[in-house]
Amino acid sequence: MRKLLQNLAMAFISLLFTLALFEGAARIFKLGTGLFWQPDSQLGWVNIPDASGWESCYGECQIRVTINSQGLREREISYEKEPVIRRILMLGDSTTAAMQVELEDTFVKQLEDGLNDDAGDWEVINAGVNAYGTDNELLFYRLEGQKYDPDIVFLNMYLANDIYNNHPTLELRYGGQSAKPYFTLNDDGELELQNFPVEDTATFWTKVGTFLKKNFQLPRFVAQTLALRSEIPSWLTPIVRLFGGGRGANSAEGDASQAVGDSGDGEATTPPRRPDICDPDPPPIIENAWNVTEAIILELEKEVEANGAQLAVLIIPAAPQIVPPEEGNEWYCDVPNNQLTAFLDEAGIPYLDMLPAFREEVLAGNGPYYFEKDFHMNTLGHDLTSDLLYQFVDETFVTADN
Repeated sequence: MRKLLQNLAMAFISLLFTLALFEGAARIFKLGTGLFWQPDSQLGWVNIPDASGWESCYGECQIRVTINSQGLREREISYEKEPVIRRILMLGDSTTAAMQVELEDTFVKQLEDGLNDDAGDWEVINAGVNAYGTDNELLFYRLEGQKYDPDIVFLNMYLANDIYNNHPTLELRYGGQSAKPYFTLNDDGELELQNFPVEDTATFWTKVGTFLKKNFQLPRFVAQTLALRSEIPSWLTPIVRLFGGGRGANSAEGDASQAVGDSGDGEATTPPRRPDICDPDPPPIIENAWNVTEAIILELEKEVEANGAQLAVLIIPAAPQIVPPEEGNEWYCDVPNNQLTAFLDEAGIPYLDMLPAFREEVLAGNGPYYFEKDFHMNTLGHDLTSDLLYQFVDETFVTADN
């Protein structure tokens, strides 16, 4: 018995030593993404003030990321604004936070540099937070964004996931967060805020995962590597979700009782199909998500204008949307862009849909504009975005005001 205990102790010590070596290697070679997010009772999750770490883009980049004292991926910016300064606030998700490129290379900072070179004194504030939906962004503006007294507020929309993010069932089904606030529509079509303040849904294991993610690099790298697999074995899925997230508390499984095509008793009334934002004949759950999203945009516009500012929408294309189709086929997924731009036209909200320009550049042989494994834009993508955005801001706001 004593010999067995000694062997077990030696095996345990050897395991710890091996894990320590791998942890050291992960830190030395900057593998895996740093922990930049923490749960928040009002927004679901926020950037951790004064956090710093490395973004690896699944091995395609090595970017040192720092968060300022107010929780923005920004230099230090005070709430108070100098009288001569005009401010633009950029609301968005990870496509806006853009941790995959250096801060000065993001379209946010390039826009700021361009405006300051040609159009006076401007500050463009990056308020992007990974995995935010339009609902999070409205709440962020209410609670924090308006304190910066912006003259222009951009709602940056990435339609590959934003509409899903705004519906609790779709948010979970597409690997999102359970611990977040969300909106529903009442019978009068008015927004009602749900799960606010956010209910703590963290289990013992998610708390263990949060501790390990906060203190060790290796679990994040392993989870993010596994996430690149086209198919993840079911027994590995909880591990990937446990260590690969970092915003709020993940739900290990979606709510099956609310699955598309499911009746109240859990039996499928129609053949199940995965809700798809690109479907020209979307199921009711997608239509509901769109209705909520549009109501959120109108509410954001009302609140922005009440503060004396102007709202605009930037539509950021997803990588698959700009892949040239084979002969005889159509471009992939125009449906969400067409629906959103039709709504914005009717609402009279200015917008820039970059999809046509990105496709034109790709057909001209330019690019690539996205990382191969990571779905975010690379430096070329940010360069093109900043050029398009500068022209839009100049024509819509600068020239129009002169």
